[in-house]
Amino acid sequence: MNGQRDQLMTVSTPDDGLSPATVTDPTVTRCELVADLRYLGYIGGPRSAGSTDTVAKGYERVAECVDKRLPLAELRRDEAAGSPADQERWDRIIKAATTRPRTSDASYEGLVLAVSDARELLRALVSTHPPFVPIARVGQLIAKQINAGTYPPGALLSAAKLAAELGLKVDSVRLALTDLINDGTVEALPHNRVRVPGPHPGNDRPQQLAWLMRELVAAGVYPQETVLPPLKQLARVLVTTQEDLTEALCLLVEDGTLERTPHRRPVVRGTVTAASSATRPLLRPADVAKDVDLSAAGIREAALRAGAWWSTRLTPSSSQHGCCIDHLCAAGHHLAARARCFLSAAGAAEHPDVEQVIARVEATAAAVSHLEFSGLSLWTTACLAAAVRELLGVVEQLEATHANDGHLVLHHPLLSRVWCPPDGDVGSSYRLARQARVPAPSPLSLRSETRSQ
Repeated sequence: MNGQRDQLMTVSTPDDGLSPATVTDPTVTRCELVADLRYLGYIGGPRSAGSTDTVAKGYERVAECVDKRLPLAELRRDEAAGSPADQERWDRIIKAATTRPRTSDASYEGLVLAVSDARELLRALVSTHPPFVPIARVGQLIAKQINAGTYPPGALLSAAKLAAELGLKVDSVRLALTDLINDGTVEALPHNRVRVPGPHPGNDRPQQLAWLMRELVAAGVYPQETVLPPLKQLARVLVTTQEDLTEALCLLVEDGTLERTPHRRPVVRGTVTAASSATRPLLRPADVAKDVDLSAAGIREAALRAGAWWSTRLTPSSSQHGCCIDHLCAAGHHLAARARCFLSAAGAAEHPDVEQVIARVEATAAAVSHLEFSGLSLWTTACLAAAVRELLGVVEQLEATHANDGHLVLHHPLLSRVWCPPDGDVGSSYRLARQARVPAPSPLSLRSETRSQ
């Protein structure tokens, strides 16, 4: 058997790079392996279930095909000695393909499974046919890039991205990552994710949450001596988990931003100074993109898109990401103008939480372009989307609450307002007329028309 293996293949492995192993195999070609795969495709069909003899004959044909390629499979297993994960894979494939049932236990269902195992063996041989980069060498290159700082501590490693960067197959990179997990070079996370061990500012979630909380406190979203919302509500605002948020609040208590007393929620310290409205960053006006859909459905669609990017960890193109940020900022400016128009007519004292929501939208929009954590734009965009959706809900709730009370009413589906100023008092009365498919005028345009009259 050893002489046959030496005759089948000779391997020479370069010391560096990802140059494929030079393999000399005069007896087995890739075309022959593909032909065997096609041959197995004709076994196990409906005709094979005709009788016991056809099933037995199918088993014989599968065994003949497997036995013919078994020496090459064992050779590939020996060559994978530098990669425990790859060697374990070959052991599993060979064991499944060489397991033969007893004659009394032979059945059509077993024949279908035997064909499947044999095809898996041949597919593995085709995928590792030269030129092929050994799994051990792939793992060495990834470890070398980690040590060189190409992938810093805390960085998530995607098998698909690594395969695209290295020009390899995804299965080879996954096996190499399995070896690196076993030797402690990288660590495994839930949902089949892999990361480089060690903390990093761009991946330390509690530090990031603490930074955004400081921005919100400085913007006046949570003024001095204010009790923070419940943990579940605050986690929804910051688009994070309660565990990470708890660690972030501990960091804020340590640096003096918050203070905590037993059996109470954290409170913003009185020594924290909030940013004035003059220095607070403003949202971009709605005319930055004149074709942006500022309807309720369009705003919700943009917010859901940004949230889906973050929840699924998808990376959009820079143009798509920028258009989404512009859409959300324009929507925030539009909704803030509508809400403030309502407050100027109905009285801000009746709705003290509206300005807090507007301030959170403005502060989160400024955090999207913050330079301290430039790699967190996707997360801060999701936070901005959550704030814009909350502001949209506040505006719609104000409209629904005061629609029948004679107060100022803004946009509402299938309703258009008829302006009736009795004494030139802007915002004193609106008469709602139900007219389907009639676009409602902007409240700001109504106020400008009244001034001109």
